[in-house]
Amino acid sequence: MTRYRFLSVCAAAILIACVVPFADPVQADPAGCQSAIAKQLAKFKKKHLKEHVKCLKKENKGTIPGPCPDAAAQAKIDDAAGKATAVIAKFCTPADLAGLNFRTDCAYESNTAGAEATCAALPVSVGPDIQPDKLAECLECWKAAELSEYIAILYPSHALGVCGGTTSAQSTACSDLDCTTPLPDQRDLTGGEGICQHGIGKAGTKYLLKREKVLEKCALEGGTQASCLADSEVQLKLGKIEDKKATKIKNKCGNRDPAPSPPFCCRTGMGNACSVAADRDACVVMGGTVQEDKTCDMGSCAPTMGNKKITWWAFCPETDTCPGTALSTLDDLTACVDTAADAILDELMCLQFRGNAGADWPCPPSE
Repeated sequence: MTRYRFLSVCAAAILIACVVPFADPVQADPAGCQSAIAKQLAKFKKKHLKEHVKCLKKENKGTIPGPCPDAAAQAKIDDAAGKATAVIAKFCTPADLAGLNFRTDCAYESNTAGAEATCAALPVSVGPDIQPDKLAECLECWKAAELSEYIAILYPSHALGVCGGTTSAQSTACSDLDCTTPLPDQRDLTGGEGICQHGIGKAGTKYLLKREKVLEKCALEGGTQASCLADSEVQLKLGKIEDKKATKIKNKCGNRDPAPSPPFCCRTGMGNACSVAADRDACVVMGGTVQEDKTCDMGSCAPTMGNKKITWWAFCPETDTCPGTALSTLDDLTACVDTAADAILDELMCLQFRGNAGADWPCPPSE
């Protein structure tokens, strides 16, 4: 072989090596695509909830000013979203997404406003083809709005901060909460209340993520909402998850009962001398010291009678008709966490499992 012929053969080999990977398109694999969507969005949801909980714990302690998520927490959430989008784009093709019955737009709900309207307006397709990266961003948007709503339910004393100043449909961060009257006191919680609130937040977020993991596994194996919820093994797992959540809340809250505006005493003199103040801020303006779990009784701070309180909703916010279920005990609160998590989880599941035009995992009728 001459030197020139050797060079031409090598050049041809290099050309082939460079061209072949780009000439061979990604093969359609709907099952692999569906799995990638579920697993990557699960990572995004975990990061979204975890960063909110961490941020709110810091805000209660006064180490950051709030509101949450602050810039540092939001950056981590955005990074998780970017990574999830990249992997979904790698494993999905437009043909996969069409075969999985995903929408060609992002309008998963009608008559939207605020954050939901922003999500509904996102582009998903180029021509007739659904773009995997655009669909991922669409689903992340909807899920972020639903998860922020859930955080606002778990942390009522920070609901306005989490939802951008309003819990209505106009919120730029949250899907709207159904029933929020009366709105609980908006303030940082410390001491026993802070411990209880953080316990509810951690237990509630873990409950949602673990419940979803069980149901997603069943769905990826071909199960429908009806068949999965009827499966005895699935029910056993879900029951254990629910029991652990209830135990964690009980351990952190003791016998605290929910109340939108728990009592306090404004200590303004020597010993336990006190003055009546309209609210905690007014007490501070008066030069007083706020004492939780006490009341100003005949000019003296005295412990409250009965169970201590946790600043929470008076009625469970996630309901079809207001005012919703009245909440007076810690057991009521725990049941409300179940109700809220299950309702929001139904919406999260229906967004990403679109089999049989959405019939396998139907969205709640109200959506």
